[in-house]
Amino acid sequence: MNRARKLLLPSVLTCALLAALAVAATASAELRVGEATAPVNPAIPAEADILAARAEYDSDTGRVIFKVTTAALPSPGTEAEPNGMEMDVGLASTSACALSVIGSGNVFPTFAITYFYLQPDSVAWVLSPSASSEPKVENGTTGLATRSASVTTTTLEGSGPKVVNQPFSCAVAQVRNGFEALGQPLFFPIAVPAPAPPTDPAPAPNQGQGQAPSPTSHKAPAALSIAKPKPLKLKAGKWKTVRIKVANNGGSASTAGSLRLKAPRGVLVKPEKQKLPVLNPGATWTVSAKVQLTAKAKPKSTVSLTAAAGSLTAKGSLVLRRQG
Repeated sequence: MNRARKLLLPSVLTCALLAALAVAATASAELRVGEATAPVNPAIPAEADILAARAEYDSDTGRVIFKVTTAALPSPGTEAEPNGMEMDVGLASTSACALSVIGSGNVFPTFAITYFYLQPDSVAWVLSPSASSEPKVENGTTGLATRSASVTTTTLEGSGPKVVNQPFSCAVAQVRNGFEALGQPLFFPIAVPAPAPPTDPAPAPNQGQGQAPSPTSHKAPAALSIAKPKPLKLKAGKWKTVRIKVANNGGSASTAGSLRLKAPRGVLVKPEKQKLPVLNPGATWTVSAKVQLTAKAKPKSTVSLTAAAGSLTAKGSLVLRRQG
């Protein structure tokens, strides 16, 4: 594999990815953050399937950090089969941070980081301050970015003096293979986090006998649940996709966990186990899996579902009926 090929700066297509974003208000020195999740997409390669993304922008220092979690960790491939995918992440300013505004027109300034899977140590960023600089990247400001990886999360980071005090309010992450977009881009807003709610003061010492201490409030613990899927009718020998929703109905965030599908005799499932991200109170996560009945399956089969996160567990079931 030729790892010494010339570093490619983020392309015009990277900026086109950010063309969903419209110019908005001025910025002030502050830290803006945002994050989003997406369900598993079994139709694209796992290392291109973005399950979660988080962006941080420090407008005082011009530092941008993206953490992108994919179903599998990106790899450069082999010499015989090099990996031509690339990960594009970026920031811009918009009043509607959504895919529906793609092609809306003037979207500048934009900041984009491009990471080529083939060259994991060659990562670059570009700041395009105006529409006139977008077709010619050299008219914008460019620089080198850094990449690190842990389990299935890729961290991309870039900074520069001209990135300071930009009006960024929206983030986007996407994986492409050449000119082909793999899956839908993940859009999400970034903003200054809301201040943490005030904590209750410590109870005052008792001033006399019989005086009870001041009550203190505690958050309810996290609690996982699995929404009951509708029964499926399948023909033997054919795969069918099922979507399973896991929710946190408690008052605290859960830890990262997993969802396991245990198939009875004559039933095939893939994958049997998938990861669950951290779920905030009230949040849900959709997992996609495939099921198939073989000739040995009973007319009615039940797949057991188990969600686990730390000490938390939740049970569910999926009923499969043979058709024909």
